[in-house]
Amino acid sequence: MHAQNMEYSADISVQGVHFSEESSPFWLYSNQRGRVDQTTHLSGWINTIAKYSINSNKSFTGGIGGFYQDGYDDKFQLDEYFLNFENEKISVFIGKMQREELYSGLSATNENILWSLNTGPMPGVGFKIKRPIVLWKEGGLGFKASWEEYLLDEERYVENVKVHHKSFYLVFNKIRNWELIVGLQHFAQWGGSSPDYGQLPQTFHDYLNVFVGKEGRDDVQGQEANALGNHLGSYEVYLNTSFSHYDVKLIYNTLFEDNSGRVLGNTPDGRYGVYIEDQDDDFKMVEAFMYEFYYTRDQSKNTPTGDGKDNYFNNNLYRSGWTYQKKILGAPFFMLDEDRFRIEHNSIRVHHIGLKGTLAYMYPYKFLLSFRENYGAKGGTDKPQEQIISTFLNTKLLEDVVDVDLLVGVDIDLNETSNLGVGLRVSKQF
Repeated sequence: MHAQNMEYSADISVQGVHFSEESSPFWLYSNQRGRVDQTTHLSGWINTIAKYSINSNKSFTGGIGGFYQDGYDDKFQLDEYFLNFENEKISVFIGKMQREELYSGLSATNENILWSLNTGPMPGVGFKIKRPIVLWKEGGLGFKASWEEYLLDEERYVENVKVHHKSFYLVFNKIRNWELIVGLQHFAQWGGSSPDYGQLPQTFHDYLNVFVGKEGRDDVQGQEANALGNHLGSYEVYLNTSFSHYDVKLIYNTLFEDNSGRVLGNTPDGRYGVYIEDQDDDFKMVEAFMYEFYYTRDQSKNTPTGDGKDNYFNNNLYRSGWTYQKKILGAPFFMLDEDRFRIEHNSIRVHHIGLKGTLAYMYPYKFLLSFRENYGAKGGTDKPQEQIISTFLNTKLLEDVVDVDLLVGVDIDLNETSNLGVGLRVSKQF
């Protein structure tokens, strides 16, 4: 809908799922933006957006949305509320805003191994440079960056925890039809109120130390507990090109939580991927393809100490770990324990495939297949504790007054009982 420079839109969805076991198959609840959990049978959400265009390049966008899910949290909750300004170069936001889906929704983690679509958005404020700023025009060199500050507004072991995030990338595009992006992302949980140590350091001076990644000023009431936060980071390399009518993207992410990871002492741990998309407008059975490999079994075991100190996404002070809404913020293959409190599996090996296309020239679909091996936590075990094949099919059956999608998820556990889930989603866009 339009009104002069204003545009309005709304999206309403209702989804019902039935599954054969006590919990849903993996891909029916993972990367669902926090709107469903393992035990959700019925869910629904509504999001409304208003956009005011100043001109063709500048606009303000405001949105609000909510969702209901049964299961662990049988209640109505806020999905997002935000105000965003953007032009062709930058975007600035405040509030709780759902993030963009990348790679046609075929990635197992979306943006980065540390930051997926597995939870709802955290409330915060920040900005992003959308188009690279030129550093050296003749050399084809520029940079992109982002900065955000968030609050974990939920019940946690340490309450009122702040999350700092920033990213910086160098962009090289001197060679025709090739783009190389190299950079890093840095996250830090800091501040808050601990039931063990009281108010944790959170002055502006502390924030500056968190910003530069400093890990230790002094201990917390006699405990060497990383007084300046729980730091996470990732070095990233992206190589983008195209040939004929295909776009090709190569992806590499590391992950680190301490000095050994910063100097790549945990290599080869990380995410490796390739994404291929057909830009031809004709309907095809396969229009986009993605393969990803996730590996986190090294965990700095070959560093001089040799004690396997890495324990990805867990933390002794911030005991709720790298989670939000009792879901992992990173790739969903890092599984929580039965109490949804600590990360139970962070030593993993995963092969993941995603396909997107059109069946019989009229039924758009998305298909995911993952084979994951879970080796436990804190260095892991020699043999996998779990070996599971997880599949997911989303097929659009109807595009008319309303859209109707068929959802099918299957988990094949090579050691235990398998699991089947089937559902329907009915949605309407205004």
